[in-house]
Amino acid sequence: MKRLSRTEIRKMKENMQKTPLVQEKAKKYHDKEEIEAEKLLEDIHDSSIEDTNENVDENENKKLWFFARLKALFK
Repeated sequence: MKRLSRTEIRKMKENMQKTPLVQEKAKKYHDKEEIEAEKLLEDIHDSSIEDTNENVDENENKKLWFFARLKALFK
């Protein structure tokens, strides 16, 4: 068993007293990061929905154009 000096013991006590403060700061940081991550995911999801809506509109326009050409051929 290793003997600890008074300065080592004092330093350990100081560090142990800082533990709740460090834990609180870490929790605040992680909560903030979680909120930012959720916002980012919502933005990505919203932009993907807009992209799919644009693709659907383009596909509908292509279909309408195709049917209009077919209709013109049979007139």
